[in-house]
Amino acid sequence: MYRSVSKRVGNAVRLAEVVQVLVRYGFSDVVHRLGLHEGLPAKVLRGLHLIEAPSAELDTQGRRLRAALTEIGPTAVKFGQILSTRPDLVGVAMAKDLGQLQDRVAATAFDTMKPVIEEELKSPLHDLFFEFDEEAIASASLSQVYRAVTRTGKRVAVKVQRPGIRRVIDADLDLMRAIAEWIAEHVSDVAWMDPEGMVEEFARSVKRELDFSIEARIIERFRKNYEGDPHVFIPRVYPELSSERVMTMDWVEGVRVDEITQYGRFRSNPHTVAVTGAETLCKQVFEHRFFHADPHPGNIMLVGENRIAFLDYGMVGSLEESDTVAIADVLRAIFHQDAEAAVQAVLQFTTSGEVGDHSALVHEVADYIAFDAEAIIASGEVGKAIDRLTVILRKYKLQLAPRVSLLLKALATVESTGRALDPQIDMVPIIQPYAEQIVQQRFAPTQLAREARKNMMLMMRLGREMPKDISQLMRMLRRGNFKMQLNHEGLSHLASAIDRASNRVTVGLVTGSIIVGSSLLLAADIGARTLGLGGFIFAGLLGLTLVISILRARDF
Repeated sequence: MYRSVSKRVGNAVRLAEVVQVLVRYGFSDVVHRLGLHEGLPAKVLRGLHLIEAPSAELDTQGRRLRAALTEIGPTAVKFGQILSTRPDLVGVAMAKDLGQLQDRVAATAFDTMKPVIEEELKSPLHDLFFEFDEEAIASASLSQVYRAVTRTGKRVAVKVQRPGIRRVIDADLDLMRAIAEWIAEHVSDVAWMDPEGMVEEFARSVKRELDFSIEARIIERFRKNYEGDPHVFIPRVYPELSSERVMTMDWVEGVRVDEITQYGRFRSNPHTVAVTGAETLCKQVFEHRFFHADPHPGNIMLVGENRIAFLDYGMVGSLEESDTVAIADVLRAIFHQDAEAAVQAVLQFTTSGEVGDHSALVHEVADYIAFDAEAIIASGEVGKAIDRLTVILRKYKLQLAPRVSLLLKALATVESTGRALDPQIDMVPIIQPYAEQIVQQRFAPTQLAREARKNMMLMMRLGREMPKDISQLMRMLRRGNFKMQLNHEGLSHLASAIDRASNRVTVGLVTGSIIVGSSLLLAADIGARTLGLGGFIFAGLLGLTLVISILRARDF
């Protein structure tokens, strides 16, 4: 493992750091299973008595992993935040612990950050801004935020990317890809999680965050969706003061949404704000199909009378029209206690769309609907219902599509935020009208006509293309160019086993032949006693080697 990783990454020191941190926080079993305990870094750490360091006294595996990722560095923290959206992979409890990861690091000196601004915006700082506070008001692993005033007198927040962070991210991604590839090949019980796919999903996410122009377009899309809405404020981005590594937007004046003691100053009511936040997310999901995926209290500000503003648009999700229909189908199936329909709808959210034991899954979902779902939904705890359903999916090794996992995280987060403001908030009456509207639209005459036209167009396209495809197939057959490709799984292991068995049989036959020949030489008394004894010794060595190989393989 070490040799393959170090060859691809060329960073044995970084690998050694990761090994040391994982062991210190009680993940030595993981290190051994991945083969990371071998190779030069681990030997050096053992020699310095660092790899045997005691694990931290944290009471849950999720908290230990959270502490380990924080110490490993910013890329690991970002990866942990992505994993917090995947309870279907890491479990509900660990996902909640990872959801508390804080992306906060010490601020870099302004003298280092200033050249980034001037290089990206192609002007001296004093020509760009009337005022610029050199002290960062927020500092994260990828960027820092400053307060400034534009030449036109607008108060703005300026987000600046840390210099050199892309090189750090790329190096860490190379290491993560190598480890993920090893896990996929050698750790069979977690291969279903698709570790390589998880790393690539993370790579796409973090590279989007590194391009501030993408976040600027996302913010503008939110602004259009909420144009004229008196309850939601979306800051404006200033394109002339923004680039891939610098983004300037309106300064948001307000307080965190969970600072209830400040509500009197804004003439606001916690219950009203909680309902507004929940309705806002439902509108994003069911109407806009474009939603803020991390609506925790730190990302929502109270900016006016029962008016909120969302911050940090680095984590957003988008849905297909079929996704909102599937959500409505799940809710309808639960309300009508139809387990088969619920399973069919839920499978649309998974990456494979299939399950090994379909009947067992239907039976478990039926139990869930009968004994848990109705009571949980009646109490208005949608997040709890989501957690229970996620546990079932994980049991059957069903992996949610990334956009759906983001949606579930957003729903659970906005509910927990709402309960922090109003412990009695009931999410069901808020969500139900939107789900019912989707159902009504689905069976509306105009929608049915649109689907009929769509299906007719598909049939017409198929009819147009079929003769051409059949003609091409016939030409390939006539020319002898028709080829069939068969994909097999597991045959390489069978071939290896057959090779080992045949080799052992061959060694056994050769050993037996040598023993028989040596015995004949000794019995014949023709002066070849030495040759016969040598044959016995050689046969004994071959036999001993064969026995040792069998014992090592543990297949006796």
